Amino acid sequence: MLMHQRILGRLLVVICFFLSYNSVQGEIKLSKLEDMEMEKQLKLLNKPVVKTIKTVYGDIYDCVDFYKQPAFDHPLLKNHNFHPQACLLNC
Repeated sequence: MLMHQRILGRLLVVICFFLSYNSVQGEIKLSKLEDMEMEKQLKLLNKPVVKTIKTVYGDIYDCVDFYKQPAFDHPLLKNHNFHPQACLLNC
């Protein structure tokens, strides 16, 4: 009886696995216009590196100019200025 329960349990797990499986189709072709738009968006995201730091643990950090940080790309932060003195007084 216990053996039948184990077999049934394993069978249910396998059936659930096959029912929840979603394959990934990586064969979508982009039109020339879509490809150009994607390249444009990537150029906006990729910021020039000022300095690269490698730690003793092998981690690599790329330093970007403060005012070219991706957060400043947000429409509400366009033309935003950072005032460190005001932060020190209010904090």
